[in-house]
Amino acid sequence: MTGLATREAERTGGPGAPPASGERLAPTLVLAAVALLAAWMGYESGGYFVGGWVPVALLLAGLSLVAAVGGVFRGAGSRWAALALGLFAGYAALTVASVYWSPNRGDAWVGAGQTLMYLFAFGTAVSLVALGASRRRVLAASVLGTGAVALLTLLALLPQPGEYFQYDRLIGTVGYHNGAAAFLLVPLWAAVYLAGSRRTHPVLRGAVLAAATLCAQAAFLTQSRGAMVALAVSVPVFFLFSGRRLRGLLALAPVAAAVAVTAPDLNAVYQESLGGGSTAAALESVLPTVWMAAAAAGLYGSLWGLADRRWRPPAAVTRGFGGLVLAGVAVALLFGGSAAAERVGDPVAWGEQRWEGFKGNDEAGMDESRYLSASGSGRYMLWQVAWKDFAANPLLGVGTHNYEATYYQLREEPRGWVRQPHMLPLEVLGERGLVGGVLFAGFLSVCVLGGLWWRFRGLNPEGRAQAGALLAAVTYWAVHSGVEWFWQIPAVTLPAMVYLGLLVAPWKGAGGGPLRWPSRTGIAVTAGLTIALLSPLYVADRYLAQSYAITDLGESLAAVERAERLNPVSPSIPQREAELAGRAGDEDRAERAHLRAISLNPEHFAPYALLAASYQESGDLDRALPMYREALERNPLDEDLARVVEELGETEPR
Repeated sequence: MTGLATREAERTGGPGAPPASGERLAPTLVLAAVALLAAWMGYESGGYFVGGWVPVALLLAGLSLVAAVGGVFRGAGSRWAALALGLFAGYAALTVASVYWSPNRGDAWVGAGQTLMYLFAFGTAVSLVALGASRRRVLAASVLGTGAVALLTLLALLPQPGEYFQYDRLIGTVGYHNGAAAFLLVPLWAAVYLAGSRRTHPVLRGAVLAAATLCAQAAFLTQSRGAMVALAVSVPVFFLFSGRRLRGLLALAPVAAAVAVTAPDLNAVYQESLGGGSTAAALESVLPTVWMAAAAAGLYGSLWGLADRRWRPPAAVTRGFGGLVLAGVAVALLFGGSAAAERVGDPVAWGEQRWEGFKGNDEAGMDESRYLSASGSGRYMLWQVAWKDFAANPLLGVGTHNYEATYYQLREEPRGWVRQPHMLPLEVLGERGLVGGVLFAGFLSVCVLGGLWWRFRGLNPEGRAQAGALLAAVTYWAVHSGVEWFWQIPAVTLPAMVYLGLLVAPWKGAGGGPLRWPSRTGIAVTAGLTIALLSPLYVADRYLAQSYAITDLGESLAAVERAERLNPVSPSIPQREAELAGRAGDEDRAERAHLRAISLNPEHFAPYALLAASYQESGDLDRALPMYREALERNPLDEDLARVVEELGETEPR
């Protein structure tokens, strides 16, 4: 093998013909930009709203369209990657098709668009790696982008803590506690890999360690127990599969030390807020330590990088210490488990007790820290409803993003407003049925198995370290998504799709040859249809937002009309029209709009209740009562609805 080919094999993780440097730069920059889109969405409410994620989806679809027409993309270069793409494409097609059998087609349209966005993110990652994109640089962009958002969030806390805290916990720029934690922690193992790699520039090693330290400390402020569990599960995955056990430990150490040092003061912010004290004062006390810890971690990484350039320990010593680290992790887990078992007594009885506490939402210990509580925050009931959805519609489910209506119909106790079942596997089964579950589980399994296959098929130490970091990051996302609704938060899920693409894409040199016309045509058609599907959704959303910004009722109604012409299946648009028409005194128009909203969302109680309230306000109690009864039938545990029905029923002529 020539010197150039040898260096390329070391860089890509295996033998193969290296692409030219210019061919590597362009795909690397493009894929790094895709990774940074997640950071941008993380700063914009996690990309949850249509105005946040549709531009990203359109950009990815447009990129794929241009690349397909121009013949830029190569073949996947791997059967694993091709199979994963096929399974994900099938899942996306099923999701789009579910718009036609979903009772609420407007929400299903949104869910279909998000799934297509993830498909293009995954496919773009596979295609650009096949073109020679550098995994290492893409991972660096992901870490630094997330770190920048963590930095901006922490800087904004003191001037306006109320904007970033809710219920005594950090919601950050994502707007949701657990979503903020996952957004900050998904790239953690990429940072650990980069900080421990000799091929990472010392300045970059310091930067990623500082970024990871800021992210970990900010994530602690969210008090997310799901993040803690997911992180614990991902630790052994990294150390088992990365092959960089000693370097991984040395890279993880400053991040863990920083969190350990600041944890008491970070937890004091939660306690102070919970007790009605000054959140700003508690933050002012801890933030200087946070900055110093991040700076120390960054300096540690840079100095380590400089030392790495001057001295390399013998391979036998490195392997020996690596084995000791792995043994130490195993011993720590063993002794930790033994100590925990000794403390809790019978582990089976303790597990049953914690499970009952989870189902019963036991909040004992929450006054000290949420990390000590066993409460499931109502998740068990949400999961029960999702399972009932699946049992009632086992083949195709109730329809994408159509869980909300069935939640109010099937819940066993009155709780707050909920739109998702807070568990990705049950969300897939309940909304897309067994067909969707098989396709999605197959996609994830192929990505992981493909990554493991590459990992054990002759990758060099650098390649094994990258594969281990990607496996650990995907593990974190999958475990945390198992108790959350991250599919609707693109800032969390889009990086995971990119990581899955990096994991399953070919590792040994370039991908396959140029795509033939049938494949290019398929990609172009899919991208074109995606653009056609999402463009009116985005423009309609802008018109709807405009209706809230305009003070003139006539102009607001005109904006709503334009929105409805572009998106005739969304129930929220006629509901807005009914609200404006009612304020304008046009009761007939308001009634027609309410009836359209009911026809577009017939299984949900809310449009019936809104029409009933409109009738009641106008004094038409004879028509209000039947609508209230329709609403109560779809939300039988709503105490307010039951009270109104009872009160109006007493006045009904006998």
